[in-house]
Amino acid sequence: MLIKYFIPFIFLFSVVNIAYSQEVLDSSYTVEMPEGYILPWIEDDEVVTALNISEEATERVLNFDTTAAIGLEEIVYDRDFIPSVSDELIKDRLSCIENEIPLNYHERVRLFIDFFSVRKRDFTLRILQRKNIYFPLFEEKLKEHGLPDELKYLSIIESALIPHAKSRATAVGLWQFMSYTGKVYGLKQSYYVDERMDPEKSTEAACKYLKYLYEYYNDWELAIAAYNCGPGNVNKAKRRTGKFHFWDIYERLPRETRSYLPQFVAMMYVLKYAEEHNLIQDKPFYEIPSEEIFVNQSVDLRKLAKELNVCEDDLFLLNPKFKYKMVPEGVKNYPVKIPSARVGMYLENQKDILANVKVTTKPNPTYASNRSTPKTGKYFYTVKRGDVLGTIAQRNGVRLSDLRNWNNIYSNKIYPGQKLVIYGKGSKPPANSITASNAPAKPVLNSGSTTKVNPAGKFHTVKSGETLWGISQQYEGMTVEKIKKLNNLKSSKLKIGQKLKLG
Repeated sequence: MLIKYFIPFIFLFSVVNIAYSQEVLDSSYTVEMPEGYILPWIEDDEVVTALNISEEATERVLNFDTTAAIGLEEIVYDRDFIPSVSDELIKDRLSCIENEIPLNYHERVRLFIDFFSVRKRDFTLRILQRKNIYFPLFEEKLKEHGLPDELKYLSIIESALIPHAKSRATAVGLWQFMSYTGKVYGLKQSYYVDERMDPEKSTEAACKYLKYLYEYYNDWELAIAAYNCGPGNVNKAKRRTGKFHFWDIYERLPRETRSYLPQFVAMMYVLKYAEEHNLIQDKPFYEIPSEEIFVNQSVDLRKLAKELNVCEDDLFLLNPKFKYKMVPEGVKNYPVKIPSARVGMYLENQKDILANVKVTTKPNPTYASNRSTPKTGKYFYTVKRGDVLGTIAQRNGVRLSDLRNWNNIYSNKIYPGQKLVIYGKGSKPPANSITASNAPAKPVLNSGSTTKVNPAGKFHTVKSGETLWGISQQYEGMTVEKIKKLNNLKSSKLKIGQKLKLG
């Protein structure tokens, strides 16, 4: 009804204006109305053109009550109006959009629905503005991997759809990969480049990780929880409760993870029913059509933006993986994205452009990934919530094995408030301290160490928190598939004390 009446009204009003101006009689508007349109203020047999609009018809156009015709009185235009929604209606709506991933109603889910639709409406409107930039990519990758389309909403909870987002625990990117996990899934990280901030590569990595987690648990709620806190914490909660579903082990999960799944369900609901909550985003952003060029030299993206006559922020948005907004020297056939509309211009002037965009100044740390400068001397670091040993070692410029040794740590367990001694540059650890060079090789699960040992023994006894992938990394020549084959495993589930054949 809206299309039938509203569009012809705009069309006819334009016709009236042109007819009375008497300046452009052969305008594109001076044509007959498309066949099939019936206007409420025009007789069925009238033909409307700019040349034959009668005074009577014009009068009816100008006096026509569009609100009454298309029911606009029922639409709320007050952006500050917040509809009241009952629990029963939310339950019904969740059941309507539920697909492969369970969308169970819970008081925590309701809390976050109110949070996103009432208290943080501006945040949700910003998400509605950005989602069209990244959702098409997420949908394509999820479909390639045979994963539920709903998983695209996880990135909102992880990063608010900001590719350079960085958490307190130093997770980075749209999908918030920690450094070690990112490397495991093929995301390269160097002084100049961090592929955790590359939308395509990080989404590919996230799909692989989510697929692995679902194969391990065969339960999407647990897989999503494990994406946030790691399989070890989920398994620990299962052992402590003796139960196997998210809401049954809820109280034993880390505090952040308890909110993670409810936020995911709530955000999915709010975006699906945004208009019903009077959340209207009429200025959405869209992905910039782009193509890759390949360079064999350093490139300052600011200079490149100037040469191509494009907005700097647009070029940065297309290439978020460059920490200093520059391509480093020594690269070969290195891809850089530029707007498709500028590809022809670039190819025509390639030689001159490349000569003008070389890096001539040192990197500006303002645009880096906020890597901490290692301190000197002996000092203490107080563990914060969300910290892990690998990132603490990385931030302080020391080896993980040294950090463990200095603090007599033999597992991955650390606690908020715990003080760790660190020997920075210019200080010497105690004489009886075992250094990394003479320390015996010990396989450590998920420590970030790349040391592997030969499977001298034929079996590995599964310990708390271990996974097939982590075990495979401890032994040369081992892969998840090989361990499964040797032990006739049909899934990735393990039990504490289980003995795995390694040869």
